[in-house]
Amino acid sequence: MREAFQQCRDFLLLYAVFLVLGLTTILLSDKFELHLWFNQWNSQPTDYLFRFTTHLAEGVFIGLMVLVGLLYKVRYGIAGLFGIVASGLTTQLLKRNVFSDHFRPSKLFEGIADLHFVDGVALHKAHSFPSGHSTAAFALFLFLSFIAEHRTIKLICFLFAVLTAYSRVYLSQHFFEDIYVGSFIGTSICFLSLSIFQNQTWGDKGLLANFEINRFRT
Repeated sequence: MREAFQQCRDFLLLYAVFLVLGLTTILLSDKFELHLWFNQWNSQPTDYLFRFTTHLAEGVFIGLMVLVGLLYKVRYGIAGLFGIVASGLTTQLLKRNVFSDHFRPSKLFEGIADLHFVDGVALHKAHSFPSGHSTAAFALFLFLSFIAEHRTIKLICFLFAVLTAYSRVYLSQHFFEDIYVGSFIGTSICFLSLSIFQNQTWGDKGLLANFEINRFRT
């Protein structure tokens, strides 16, 4: 676990700050007022930005990034895939079976306030807590920071995790508390997966290296 922490230390230290600030914000704010405060900060450029970044936590991009991990080291790719899938299933289990009565902003603000919505974004009504996109985003970008060689890339990974999660609030698909808890599920489960696979002895080469070995053998 210590070695896994060292490989994504910058991400995790920044995330610790996010956890403290986020929890303070949740405890000191009303979730409806907080959402209205976030919702007022909008513009056409940010509409385009967050309409795009929200897709970074969806299947196609996640699949491509896991493939990158498999090309680097098979073991790391599998660890990342397991962490992303396990955290995603945990969130889906919670939102559909434990917190199924938690509705989304577009539903709860009906007839109360005129929210800013982004054109072309299909709004969901139910299963708000926790946020699946935020779970996937933090799991994915933690994994990428784990395999990244340069510190700058690790810091960029954290930035993209936050932007992707915040896009769910900006688009009024979730409340802040939804993305906060989703981020914790994604980060903690994926880190646990990376820690478990870190010290294994198999899969130390990437897919291309294995392909080259098999080709020469034939």
